[in-house]
Amino acid sequence: MPGAAIEKTSPHRSPTPPMAVVYSVMPSRELTASFLLVWLFLACLDRPFIQAEKWTSLTGNRTVEATMVGMWDNQVVLVLAGGRKVNVPMDSLIAESRIQAGQIAARLEQQREALTSEIKKVAEEAAAPAPDPLPEPAPAPEYEAPAPGMSPEQTLQTISTQIQNGHVAVIYDALPPSYRKRIDALVQLTLTKLEPDALSQPLSQLHSLADLIVTRQNWILSHPRLLDSAGQKGDLNAAGEVIQKLVLPTANLVRAGIPADQAAIDAIEQIGFAKWLHQQDAAIAPYVAMLMESYSSPASQWSLLDSKEDTAILEMPGAISDSSASGPQSGSPDSSSDSSSSSSSSDSYSSSSDGSGGSNVAKNPTIAMKKVEGFWIPASVAEGFDAWAKEQNDALEQLDDATMNLSAWLGGQYVTVPTAPVDPEPDPNRFDGSSSSSEGYDDMRESSSSDPSSSDGSSSYSGSSSGYETSGNPTPKSLEPIAITPEMIGSILQSVSAYSSLAAPLQAATDASSFHQAAEQIVGSIEGMLSLLSGN
Repeated sequence: MPGAAIEKTSPHRSPTPPMAVVYSVMPSRELTASFLLVWLFLACLDRPFIQAEKWTSLTGNRTVEATMVGMWDNQVVLVLAGGRKVNVPMDSLIAESRIQAGQIAARLEQQREALTSEIKKVAEEAAAPAPDPLPEPAPAPEYEAPAPGMSPEQTLQTISTQIQNGHVAVIYDALPPSYRKRIDALVQLTLTKLEPDALSQPLSQLHSLADLIVTRQNWILSHPRLLDSAGQKGDLNAAGEVIQKLVLPTANLVRAGIPADQAAIDAIEQIGFAKWLHQQDAAIAPYVAMLMESYSSPASQWSLLDSKEDTAILEMPGAISDSSASGPQSGSPDSSSDSSSSSSSSDSYSSSSDGSGGSNVAKNPTIAMKKVEGFWIPASVAEGFDAWAKEQNDALEQLDDATMNLSAWLGGQYVTVPTAPVDPEPDPNRFDGSSSSSEGYDDMRESSSSDPSSSDGSSSYSGSSSGYETSGNPTPKSLEPIAITPEMIGSILQSVSAYSSLAAPLQAATDASSFHQAAEQIVGSIEGMLSLLSGN
């Protein structure tokens, strides 16, 4: 082309990787900005020349078809059909070609701006502490409360299904109306007796910790200690699974449904416990359902074994339990002489073996039910509720208003921040199960000599230990149900300030790198907390 200043050509160009290859090398968690840039650049270079333009020299004696890929220093950068690149000065083109060059340059500039914006967006998302917007679980199935007149089998099935669906309010709604009324009154009396800020301060700190976990979840789950070095990129190890399936849903649950300040606590007194409970149930049900999916097995089916007017015995067919292997069952003569009258309401819907005599014969689990005010409830609850409610009321009435602390209310005690031995350098296989000892852990609770599964009807105000200290292998191998007791809740609320202080360096981190560095400084305490949460 006359007047065209042909510079160095590039006859060899790397072909665009096939899409299968592109996807095979893509990170499993996010597309990095650098990868996106290379991919789009190569794709642009390898596009077919179906949009080649006509370019005519200033003298009009030569016209070629080429694709304009840019403009630099008042020169048009053209790629010819054979792949050769040439730079043509604008002054050597006719007016129509110069106008065409200006229009294409403007369009290319818009495309570059869009690409830059997309790269920036991807980079920001890759570096973000959490997804934006934060992911939300699927809505929980619609709540169906137990209705009076249901058969005992229908009652248990409804309770089991609704808990599986995340609706914990069903435990309250399954009680007879007079029982619910007494619970409402106990809640109101408890709030009157509690010290000012006894709940609001620890709950606010608990919210702060939950917020940290939720709003830094990308940084947390990308920590090398939580990744499976033997798996694909982004795969989590056992501890990472605990974070993802237990800690994160629990933190979301706290943010969604637990009162965060005194105003939220005052709302319980203003609108009543029942209405408040159902409002919170709607908020937390999706997160509870997530936890139930990880922890629970499919709902059990109960069948009627025997019934009289207001009593019934239900059996769970197919769930054989060997009494010889587990010792005396709760329904056996050796252990049930007066347990039904002393069982607390926390055991409301647990099944027991029907044990008839001392024979070592495998039996299906059974549960005795009693009909009260049209509602079927466990016989142990029906026989022990009045005594339990009176005991709680009498204990509260002995206190002056605004004088009861958390320990007096729930039991438990202050738990020091648990620690575990830390290796000098980060080890991605930290949680791979190689450690089988908990000797490095601080004592977190006093051991309890009593069997936590037994109940003697004692008041929760006694401050007895629940005995949930760590033992054995601190590495979480799998998700197992955690026995939540009033003492455990009391200990958490009394100790949350220590964890809030521990989390200060994490809250101050500005990126994933500084967050991971801060986590390394407290990794021993984090391991101890994971062990505490996982029950190992």
